Amino acid sequence: MKRLKQSFIITSFFLFTLVFNAKSQENTITNCINLINSGYVSDGQEYKAKLDENNKARFYTTFYGGSHYRIVGCSNITYTPLILSVYDTEKNLLFCNKDYNYIPYWNFKFTSTINCIIEIEFDKEKQIKDEVMLLIGFKEN
Repeated sequence: MKRLKQSFIITSFFLFTLVFNAKSQENTITNCINLINSGYVSDGQEYKAKLDENNKARFYTTFYGGSHYRIVGCSNITYTPLILSVYDTEKNLLFCNKDYNYIPYWNFKFTSTINCIIEIEFDKEKQIKDEVMLLIGFKEN
């Protein structure tokens, strides 16, 4: 009976730790779709890229005027914050999650159609050889 109790306590602790770690890493690549599903529909694409020598990945897309969008940046890198930035084609900054406590997504609506550059980066001096993912969703009316 004592052994059974010890096994139960160890198993419970392990499961608690596993659940806690999963919650603290909500924007990992595996959990990325969960951030798009809350009220938005994915455009059906998973935009993946390897980080370059500056720890950046760049994506190009068009957002249509009048539509509500959500973009989500994801990575399995958990030891440094993911920086998500959106620029117009002239490199004017439209959004950066640094100003919002590094939240991994952004909800927005443009009044007219616009081409954008989306960058995902990590502010590290040492090169990170890893993959990042961008998801784009839209709100159904």
